[in-house]
Amino acid sequence: MNRFHNALKIGIAATILLAAASQALAQEESLTVQVVQVDESRFPEIDVYVSVTDADGEPVTDLKQENFRLEENGQRIRLADFSQAGEQGSITAVLVIDKSGSMDRAGKMEAARKAAVAFVELMRPGDFTGVIAFDTEVTIVQPLTDDQETLVATIESIEIGSDTALYDALHAAADMLEEISGRKAIIAVTDGMNTAGARTLDETLTMVDEEGVSVYTIGLGDPELGTSAYAGIDEETLQAIAQESNGIYQFAPDPEDLSDLYETLSYRLQNEYKLTYESPTPLRDGVKRDIVVSIVGTDGAAEVTADYNPGGVIPEVAPRSTWGLFAIMFVVLVALLAAPTVVGKAMALAGGGGGRAKPKAKGRVRLTGDTGASGRSGKKNRHR
Repeated sequence: MNRFHNALKIGIAATILLAAASQALAQEESLTVQVVQVDESRFPEIDVYVSVTDADGEPVTDLKQENFRLEENGQRIRLADFSQAGEQGSITAVLVIDKSGSMDRAGKMEAARKAAVAFVELMRPGDFTGVIAFDTEVTIVQPLTDDQETLVATIESIEIGSDTALYDALHAAADMLEEISGRKAIIAVTDGMNTAGARTLDETLTMVDEEGVSVYTIGLGDPELGTSAYAGIDEETLQAIAQESNGIYQFAPDPEDLSDLYETLSYRLQNEYKLTYESPTPLRDGVKRDIVVSIVGTDGAAEVTADYNPGGVIPEVAPRSTWGLFAIMFVVLVALLAAPTVVGKAMALAGGGGGRAKPKAKGRVRLTGDTGASGRSGKKNRHR
């Protein structure tokens, strides 16, 4: 009987341990970490913005600095600063809104306006937002501002147009954010494909990668129609743009879903972490640096890789010490000043063996042979 009870206890303990291990494994796989932006505007100081979400896609907001591990090019880095979720500073966003002719159907344009207004109303003090509308042409409806009333008024003034120049609009949004440091993002909503404009998809993918600004794309349309119908949607392209820029693609099956998506994005943007560190290679050498961010010491674990390029067309070299240069110049100057004295002494030593120079002996003239009456020697003198 005792053996039976012992075996039963062992079996129960093993079951509990197995269940705990399975739960821990499930928790580890439930966290999703994403590097949404690498800001090198203050290089060699780097700001890495990180989003951490749970299995339901909700931001995880209770992580501490010790829960993050960061590496650059395989080297473990100590963080110089850490900002908790919700404390990472202001956000600068550009809302890119499709106003092409197809947006006039099923209340899409009205829903897009309401969703944009909902995003503006969630702005915090210090946040800035700009608005771009596009059809065949790109219109900067509102430059970056923190004035919510002005933003709402300009959003509500957007009117329907014709075809879609999405890529041109994204380039215009990136230009608007080019000189901005800190967390910045583009949120683009469209119900169709790029059918106009000068920019190409390849140019746009290159641009979002080089500019380091995350693009969140929202598809509004019928994905089953693909790219062959006026009411279709090019989900593959919208996903590629979001992925290349460390953003997110979301699909809105109904125009009324737009407001919820905008609010979700706003909440995620406002609950990211900022990891600040000093690059161990402080030269702008034009070479990409690999970054690895890991979540450790929690019920969940996750890891993500990213990269950035510090820039530099002409690679920098390590600066030399100015004191060393000064010492070299000083030695050269002393040598030049002492040169006349040294040369004079050397000449004196060469001429007199080191003592006072002896006077030269007077020259003697010796006559040889028969001079004859003319007083000249028998040999002819040579004139030089």
